[in-house]
Amino acid sequence: MAIKYEPSADWPAYSRQVLFWNWLTWIFNFIDRGLIGPLLPLMIPFFHLSLTAAGGLVSLFFVGYLSTFFGGFISDKVGRKKVIGPSVLGFGTVTGITALANSVPFLAGIRILTGVFEGFQYPTGAAWVSETYPYSRRAKALAFWETGYSIGTLLGIVLATLIAAHWGWRAPWPISGLLSIIAGILLIVFVKERPRQHSPGYQEAMVLSSGQAPHLSEVWKKRNVWVVFILHGLYNFTFWMAGAWIPLYVIHVRHLSFVGGGLLSGVLFGGITIGLVVSGFVADKIGRVRAISYMSFVSAILLFIFTQTSSPLGLFLLIALGGIFGAYIPTAIALVTDTTNPLVSGTAFGIALFGAELGAVLGPVTGGFIAQHFGLQTAMYFLPASILVAAMLVWLAEDPRSKLTISQSPEDIIESGT
Repeated sequence: MAIKYEPSADWPAYSRQVLFWNWLTWIFNFIDRGLIGPLLPLMIPFFHLSLTAAGGLVSLFFVGYLSTFFGGFISDKVGRKKVIGPSVLGFGTVTGITALANSVPFLAGIRILTGVFEGFQYPTGAAWVSETYPYSRRAKALAFWETGYSIGTLLGIVLATLIAAHWGWRAPWPISGLLSIIAGILLIVFVKERPRQHSPGYQEAMVLSSGQAPHLSEVWKKRNVWVVFILHGLYNFTFWMAGAWIPLYVIHVRHLSFVGGGLLSGVLFGGITIGLVVSGFVADKIGRVRAISYMSFVSAILLFIFTQTSSPLGLFLLIALGGIFGAYIPTAIALVTDTTNPLVSGTAFGIALFGAELGAVLGPVTGGFIAQHFGLQTAMYFLPASILVAAMLVWLAEDPRSKLTISQSPEDIIESGT
């Protein structure tokens, strides 16, 4: 099926604007949520928590984050910017308020509310960025956007670890929250959203559907929506369990210091940052399915070796490499837009990312339960196991790469560099 993109002359500048501001606010989304993992060793004795209860508190954030479904649906109706702007302002505000927590119920409530606000951003941002770029550049654009997730998590871990080591667990929250509010205000002021019917994603979808307008009911029948539902669930299960419990694991089992444990977790997300970009470039070259499967298989092997290593150098190296090869999430997200019209892709992402957050809910609390009853070492074995399952299940997805014949070079509409 031949496709000829017909963008406006200034579309490249618009696409970069969309990508940059979504990336910047995505960083702050993950700085805010990434604070709690390295703070757990200080918060557990302060609130007198068991390991299971601590994992439950981390998971409560993702209970609120199940708002992803509604965020995607609403953004299809009112537009992407009108959802993302309030989302960023909201999670920045409640992150700052977290410093006031003086009881477990208060902390639980504020973590749920933080998740609600942040959940609105994910499907909306994924849809906005991916529909703005053509197939041959979509995975790379999403990879750059998703580095906001890993960079933000890394910065949140470092911020929490270094500031809390000197001023206690309350100090990082208001700093992070204020920065998020500033980023949200800037996005609202500087980004102007354009009609989705002008986007490359819309033009591709119309070719693949032979010009048929999309119906919302079709979203539920999309195979890739449900494959990504599972893939993203496995991804979040793995890396949010890792983010929550790797610091405690290496402190108690591998005898690293508090700072060393926090920084090791940071190295994981540093590796993921590199891996997101690598995954995007590889996926645009060899296809989405093969890129996810091959790289995830290598990651599973590396993460298993990590669970057997005692050397501090080996721990840092293996966790970095495991993150690099396991960072398949932008490629998985691309599978949704590849086969879904942007007029309904927000809803499609809402469904797919609902599965993601189920995985995120289950990861920390499952890790805490297993660590409580069977030991931290046993909990770590779930990391390579879940990535290995993803490497196999991705073959159920549909990749339209062979169905699209590009009659106009993507370089003509999206300049190189993203």
